[in-house]
Amino acid sequence: MLSIGLASWAGDAPPLGGSSPPDGVSSYDLAQQAAFNRPAFYPVDQRLDPELFRSNGDWIGRLILPEARPGTAGVETASGGDDDDWVWIQLEQTPASSRRLQGQTLRLTWRDTPRLRALVEAVRTDIHLGAAADQAEAAGNVVPRRLDGRRRVGPLQSLAGARPNDDLQVRLEQVEVVAGTPPTLTIGRPPVQITGRWVALVRIVKQSGPNGESLLVRHFNRRSGRFDGPEQTVRLPQQPRDRNGRWLSTPRGLASSPAGSDGWYLYGAQDANGLFTVQALEPRQLIRPGADQQVPGLNAGLRYLREGNWLHTPERRGSLGRILLQGSSDAMGVAATTGGATATGTAETIGPAWTLGRRALVLHLFGGIGGPGGEARGSTTITGHFALGEASVVEDPFTGQPRLAIRYHQIYANNPNGIVAGTQDWSAYMGDLQRGWLGSRPVSDVLIPEDTFSELRIGGTRLSLLDELGLQAEVLMARYRSGDGTGLSSVTPATSCVQDSSQALYAALRRLRTQVQADPALLAWLKAHPDDPSSRVFRQQQELADDLDRLLTPLGMARSDWQGNAERVEVAISRAGLTGAEATSFRRGQSVTDILLSWRSLLPRGAHDAMASVFLHHGSPLLLLRTNQVAGGDPSLEPLAPTLLLGRIPPLATLLSRTASALLTPITPTGVTLTAVLLVGYGAVALACGRRNGFLPRHWRWPKPLPGLVSSLALLPMPAIGEELVFRVALLPQPDSGTSLATGLAWGALSTGLFVLYHPLAAALWYPAARRVFSDGRFLSQCLGLAVVCLVAFATTGSLGPPVLIHWLAVSLWLGPLEGRLRFDTRPVEAAEAAPAPVRSR
Repeated sequence: MLSIGLASWAGDAPPLGGSSPPDGVSSYDLAQQAAFNRPAFYPVDQRLDPELFRSNGDWIGRLILPEARPGTAGVETASGGDDDDWVWIQLEQTPASSRRLQGQTLRLTWRDTPRLRALVEAVRTDIHLGAAADQAEAAGNVVPRRLDGRRRVGPLQSLAGARPNDDLQVRLEQVEVVAGTPPTLTIGRPPVQITGRWVALVRIVKQSGPNGESLLVRHFNRRSGRFDGPEQTVRLPQQPRDRNGRWLSTPRGLASSPAGSDGWYLYGAQDANGLFTVQALEPRQLIRPGADQQVPGLNAGLRYLREGNWLHTPERRGSLGRILLQGSSDAMGVAATTGGATATGTAETIGPAWTLGRRALVLHLFGGIGGPGGEARGSTTITGHFALGEASVVEDPFTGQPRLAIRYHQIYANNPNGIVAGTQDWSAYMGDLQRGWLGSRPVSDVLIPEDTFSELRIGGTRLSLLDELGLQAEVLMARYRSGDGTGLSSVTPATSCVQDSSQALYAALRRLRTQVQADPALLAWLKAHPDDPSSRVFRQQQELADDLDRLLTPLGMARSDWQGNAERVEVAISRAGLTGAEATSFRRGQSVTDILLSWRSLLPRGAHDAMASVFLHHGSPLLLLRTNQVAGGDPSLEPLAPTLLLGRIPPLATLLSRTASALLTPITPTGVTLTAVLLVGYGAVALACGRRNGFLPRHWRWPKPLPGLVSSLALLPMPAIGEELVFRVALLPQPDSGTSLATGLAWGALSTGLFVLYHPLAAALWYPAARRVFSDGRFLSQCLGLAVVCLVAFATTGSLGPPVLIHWLAVSLWLGPLEGRLRFDTRPVEAAEAAPAPVRSR
């Protein structure tokens, strides 16, 4: 999902304060005016010193959309004479065994397997750009104009044709070379978007030239393990300003940035004169496994997610950090040695063992661009952007040490920068100087090691959440590129980066359950071997999946479009194709019901924190990688933290968040049982105490059913719902907020005290008929008991329903069958003050 500022970019052209750009001019168009942003600037045939530069992948190339040719019924199809989803690729890097192919332009298509063919067919669609796409383009967004009118556009063609020019650089995986003249390349996985065919690890020695574009760097020397290799001059060009007159990146101040203390990875290629030109930047310190700060304990970790992670964000401009949240009991040893405070250390001393091959789920969140040159000011909500992704530990080809390799599943709407929905390497999405967010936005990447959801093999069944999530995300990303045939994917409360990333996770969990239920042998084995380690891991993963499902479907049912879309993919996989009535279109729900059914996925910040909290509750350590406008060379910009709704007005945002959570959290079966126990227990104690001190009669007098029901229902809005919203929901921290026991007890005591004091205060100020009863110590003791019981009910369930039910029944029974209404004085105030009201004794 794009932030509000991104979705409506229409600001100043360069320089700052200048006139607005013409209609339809995107930030991508402005960037293309610089030669170094065009593929032709970099010769295809390049040979660099392998001691200083390494390839950014075995197979790297530039996708080229095939020319359209007239088809039937006046529509266009891809040229080539068949119905495959294929594109051209100009190969910029190849493995040594296929070096003869480097520089050639070859046909690229999918490997011919039933499952892969079925998935490709499931997302192929005719594309016709309509009025909405025209309007988006006129507003400066990039739309796939070259795909307009084409039939049966598949994932490869929607990727190659996403921008106006053939400049999408990708890395290929699971590649096979099919013999022919010329050969054809087939792939078993979708291409990964990257930036830069070469990469170097350097330390900046000196910076000079206009805007500091000329860098004297010293290469890393693997033999010594230090930056004492050869020196070289490289160029890091200043990018043109975007539609708003902003630099998304600038080399200014890079040499002095603390983020470069461990060196920089430079991604790029040589220009025609042999000068290495940097296209993307990555700080080595960020991707070294481990952490330099730790927050031990579950509650402390939960609090850090919601508060500390984004604390003082503007003041942290130009910095980065790695923080480990350790919620399991393993953290107790650290807490004992640090007095429970945050521990600091190095990557070698803190954090789980990040061994080669280890994988992790990534939760990505970025914030806003503030400052005088930032996005529109005055907004009370900074929406940000959310994505899922995957990290793996690989061997650094320069140092020989482990490093993190991060890729994102970017479910991204049409935008002015030409960011294309799809799987993107860190270099393309974050580090790219033209459109990456490293230099302009604050970012939080939460890495969750796969321990609690590791790949599981039982018999012939393989279960992998990361792999399944990747598959479901690819389907959604392909749909975003084609706009499901419209060429446009826009942001709404029901369809967005965060909603549809959540949809991908929902579909992945559903698919894994389907695999299990469809395997009788697996179910029988699990039943026969309950104590086997694999069975225990399976049960733990089931519990995690159940909690994630409760987060994704907070009202206990999934959105109908999510269900239908997941079923369509399941059918395509299981039957290797869709036929007849099954070949229905994917759906994008837009109703209020759809929004409510997935309300926890409405805003990126809420989903990011809530998902991370679920994993922390299940014992997963969380590694937070935080960057804040690195290297921070533009003083007109400052990082802004993403927020919840109205998050820039903290008290109002907290109240709104608590109210929404209390109203929309369903009551679980356990919650129903607890409510019943509390209600019966409180009723028994309150009745016994009230009769002993004479406040309650010993006999019940039931009113006539209909008048009694009407009177009882009148008490539901006030006092039951109204008072619970004020004294429980507004004052008490949410159960999953990570509040410490001492803090929770303090807020509970304040809530209870205010609830009791509220009654005599109400009688004195606006409810004179209740003066005598509301100042009666026996009544106040009943209020105290009710407050405690309602507090326990709310604190344990997180739902408004249980305390409202208890409160409503208690007041209804007291005023009705127990005749509490007779204690209220209904005479005029003067008469009531002159003589005491009669009280009936029992």
